[in-house]
This record gives sequence, structure tokens and C-alpha cells, in this order.
Amino acid sequence: MNTHSRTSLSIYHLPQQIRKTWLQLKKSLATKKPTDYLKWKHEFFNRRLAFGLQVGLICFLISAGHGLYVYLLEIDQIRSNLDEFYGEYGLTYQLRDISVIGFFVIVGLILMSLLIQKTQWGKRYPEVVFLLFASAVNGFATQIVSTFYGIPIAPSTTIFLIFAVLVPVRWRLHLASQMLPILYYVVVLPVFGLTEIGNRSILDSIYSMGTFIDLGLVCLICNTGVFVYERLRLSEFESRREMQTFLHAISHDLRNPVMGTSVVIKGLLDKAVDGQVRVSVPMLERLLQGSDRQLALINALVEAYHAEARGMMLDPQPVQLSTIVQAVLADVELKLSQNKVELHNFIDPNLPLVNADQTHLWRVLNNLIDNALKHNPPYIQLTLAAEVIKDPRFLKGRLLQQKSLPASLRQTTSTLKATPMLYCRIQDNGIGIPGDQCQQLFELYSRGKRARYMPGIGLGLYLCKQIITAHGGKIGVTSQPGTGSTFWFTLPLATTPKIT
Repeated sequence: MNTHSRTSLSIYHLPQQIRKTWLQLKKSLATKKPTDYLKWKHEFFNRRLAFGLQVGLICFLISAGHGLYVYLLEIDQIRSNLDEFYGEYGLTYQLRDISVIGFFVIVGLILMSLLIQKTQWGKRYPEVVFLLFASAVNGFATQIVSTFYGIPIAPSTTIFLIFAVLVPVRWRLHLASQMLPILYYVVVLPVFGLTEIGNRSILDSIYSMGTFIDLGLVCLICNTGVFVYERLRLSEFESRREMQTFLHAISHDLRNPVMGTSVVIKGLLDKAVDGQVRVSVPMLERLLQGSDRQLALINALVEAYHAEARGMMLDPQPVQLSTIVQAVLADVELKLSQNKVELHNFIDPNLPLVNADQTHLWRVLNNLIDNALKHNPPYIQLTLAAEVIKDPRFLKGRLLQQKSLPASLRQTTSTLKATPMLYCRIQDNGIGIPGDQCQQLFELYSRGKRARYMPGIGLGLYLCKQIITAHGGKIGVTSQPGTGSTFWFTLPLATTPKIT
């Protein structure tokens, strides 16, 4: 068993030294919600709003029909009770008129909301339809009508709860729809002097602690329920996408070795004579290396599945970068030939050893080279190079003038420690990448309408960043359309070399 230190690395659980970075990323994802979640949220909001409008219209017609029946056919009994309670004759007829007018106003607003919601504009801006619908049925419209009769009407908190159940997204919209009738009742009506019904003042009920507690609790319950539902659905989307990242990474890493092995075996079968095949030792070694790499990746998959809390294990040890590069180039040899790539490998085999996990470093190099081949036309030049940076803070001198050194690395030198690092770059003269996209290329699931890198590639680059960061290095890209791209990363040296 290897006795080197082992560090946790996983899409789900990152090692201790980058746990803070992962938490910041999760916070960023919560702030910048993924596109697929926002699309679902918009469509879900439209569907629930359309359903709520239909249900609301039916329920309101039933409730209003009963109210009108009572006011029109049982008005004598109601008048006797209200006159006795409020001490004002004629209040019953005012309430009846408010109910009749309010009925037509509310039905009109609901029908208007239904018509707007069916239009393209309404589907694009459902927030306007929601506020219009909510204002119609939560008591706000009735408050406006009753103001002309000098009668204060309280908001209907029951409607707040119903809306939270029917449309459990956009908690800020729910809060806005709740504040309209509440503020009108608490602030506007007293300003207009509408504080009495008959000879009874409502000021004590408006500004009593019990009223504020009741309104606050109802709003808190509604909005908290909506907020929690949204967070659960967002968490579900993020978990699904993290699993897709993991599956993409594993399938991507296994594909190239399998393809290389298949090509070798096919070549041997073509050269078979009388059912016999002569296999050279280098070819067997190549097949064995590919099989070992596949086995290592499969073991990593099983380990991650059985130890999700620990995550996959990073096993850093002194390795020679040129050795790993040669292994990657052997796996992508067929693609290099098919794309007529002019390869320049300037990585010196005598470079100092780096402290890295061979399997994961292979994944980084393989992914970066494969990206250059997949997203560029044939006949490109591909250059691999590496050099030792004695002190990242020393870049204001000779290394600062080198064009090969990316500006993004220069800008961070003030925060780097005086530790020698190996700086590696994979450079092509292909079509390049827009500058604004370079800044987001290594973010999780970042993509644009004209993105050069499709979703699967974005997942691979995100994993590259996590692996390099776990090693204590940095990774980035410098590019412009039409000038090619340079992907670079740094790794800590296994030992501190004497550099003059």
C-alpha cells in the first residue's frame, strides 16, 4: 500500500485545502442560478399561474355568488345585525354596493389576467400577471372600491396561504403581493382618515400587537415555504448536474485508452498470418499501460461510490512530467494523425520532479490536448512546453516579459508564496476563444450562445481546475479569436531545485 499522504478530491467533497473554495463556488451557484434551473422555474411559474387563474376564477365565482345571494335575498336580517353592532343605519347597503361593484372589478381583473397570460408577452413577463391576479383576490381591489364608500376593509390572509400552495416559487413576488393590501390597510387608510366603521374605531385592531403578529406569521409561513421549495428544487438540479459531471469525466477518461487498445488490437489482427500474431514487447507494454490506466479509473469510480463522504483519493508522489506527457500522446496518437497535427513537444525529460497524482495529472493533460484537437480544424500546430518558475513574485523581471506567461498568472503574483513551481502550457494556433469566455471557461457549467466549448468540455475543464487546485497549483487560459489558445497550469515541485 502506498504510504504517501492521501488527500480527498471529489466533485462532492473537496480536500481540506480547497474546501473554502468549494464553499465559495456553492455560494456563487446559489447566486447565479444555472440556466436549466431558471428555464424550469420560468416554465413552472407560467404553468402554475395558468392553473391558479382557472382555479381562482371558479372559486371566486362560487364564493361571490354565495355572498351576493346573502346580500340580495337576506339583506333584512343582515341589516338588523349590522345596524345593531356598528350603530349606523345604511351600512348594510353600502357593503352590498361594495360587494356588487367589487365582484365585477375582481372578475374583470381575473379575466384580464387570463387573457394576458395567454399572450406571448404574458408568458415572457408572468410576474405582471401574478401581481394583477393577486391584487384582484387578496382584498386589495376590494380595498380600493371600499375607499370610495369610506369603509376600511382588511386584507385576506387566507389568500396568501392559497397562493403559496398554488404557485410555490418567486417568494419575493409573494411578499410584494402581500405588502400591497397590508400597507394599504395599515398606512393608507389611516392617512385618508378611514379608521371607523359606523361608530367603532379600527385603530386598536390595526395597530395592535396581535394584528402585527398574525400578519407577520402568515407572511413568514407563506414565504418561507416558497423559499424552501425553491431551494430544494435548485439543490436537486445542482445534484443532478454534479452527477452528470462525474459521469462525463469517467466516460471521457476511459474512452481514449479503450480506443487506443482497440486500434492496436485491430492492427495486430490485420497482420495475422495463419491465425498467428507476433506481438512485440513495446506493444504489449503499451496495451498493459492502457489497461492499468482503465483499471485505476474504474477503481476510482468504485471508491467514490462506496466512500462518498471521503470522495476520491488523491495520491501525490514525485513524478516526471515528461513521462506522463508521453503516455497521453501515445493515447491520442491516432487523433493526432487523423487531424494532421504538427506536434512540438518541448518538455524536457530532465525537468525537476513534480509532486502530483499520476492518474489525475494524466486526466488534466489528456483533456487539454483532446480539447485542442476536437475544437480546431486540421493542420494546426500543437506545442507542449514547461519551465520552472523560481519565485512567482519574481515575474516583474525576466519572466514578466515573456509572452508565453499569461497575464492572469502575472496579476496574481502578489498573493503567491515564494515557492518554485513548474509552469506547463499547451498552445495551439487554432481558431481561439473570445476573451469574455476565457474568464468563465473553468467555471462549472458555464456556456454561452456562441460558446466554443460545449457542455461536456466545460465539465472536463472544471474538473481540471479542481485537480490542479487540489495539487496546490493554478490553471488558466489565454486566447483571442483567430490567434489560437494557450492553456497553462502550475504544479509544485517535489524537491526544491538549486536555480541560479
